[in-house]
Amino acid sequence: LNAMGLFQYALGDHEFERTVGKAVDEQLQTPEWRRQYVQNQPARWASFEPGGLLAASLMANMKVAVKVGRTVLVHAGLTPAHILENGGIEGMNNAFREWILLTSTSGWGGENPVTYNNRGRYAMPEQSRIDAEKRQTYYINSVPKFLAAGQGGTGPIWMRDYSSPSDQPPRNPQAQAMIDEALDMLNAERMVMGHTIQRGINCALNGKAWRVDVGASRGCIAGSPEVLEIARACVSSQYYGSSCEEQISVLTKNGRVPASERQVTAMVNFL
Repeated sequence: LNAMGLFQYALGDHEFERTVGKAVDEQLQTPEWRRQYVQNQPARWASFEPGGLLAASLMANMKVAVKVGRTVLVHAGLTPAHILENGGIEGMNNAFREWILLTSTSGWGGENPVTYNNRGRYAMPEQSRIDAEKRQTYYINSVPKFLAAGQGGTGPIWMRDYSSPSDQPPRNPQAQAMIDEALDMLNAERMVMGHTIQRGINCALNGKAWRVDVGASRGCIAGSPEVLEIARACVSSQYYGSSCEEQISVLTKNGRVPASERQVTAMVNFL
């Protein structure tokens, strides 16, 4: 989905700059808007920055985490602390939305310096760099704390407590207690996460942590594509009424694999 709302594949930065950049040129009727991004992938920056071209139409509709039935889905994981300190899933989703739309009225108290110079006209040559640095600093300082990056990040899109090492039980000895408590707080049975590449979709922590990032991209490990299927099956009985349960399988190029064959204990044994 490009900045003009058209779906197309962009294989790399150069193609993104060419296809999206051309659309922005046509909309603004000038290529000079690029100057405000100081030659730093202007089309990508303009599309994905807070308040940018795709902020309202695409980015604001993305979620930090979602719950579907008895399953919680999140990029890297949720801990009890994430839930308690940030107003649960809804609080985190709202905080991200406010940040990406530049509508947040809480958190970092710095003045919002985000302005656009789409005509690329500056009184001083260095002003474009000064303005770009102000915008970048504001984005970094105003990002919700639970989204902040950094070495060994512990937020919902950075943590690896439930997924590392790959294809093996988590290294963190507190991982089972953490995920048990988090799922109890969310009234859920399992958590589905990516972020840490596995050689195949697998489950750890007594069926609670499904790790689904198989690194299918050639930019990662060119892993074999797989899909986690969670299907709701209901059975009706004349005497006991109806009962429903969720059945979990992994869909592979060789067929459906039952969840029981993708549990990891001491060493990976399903590949």
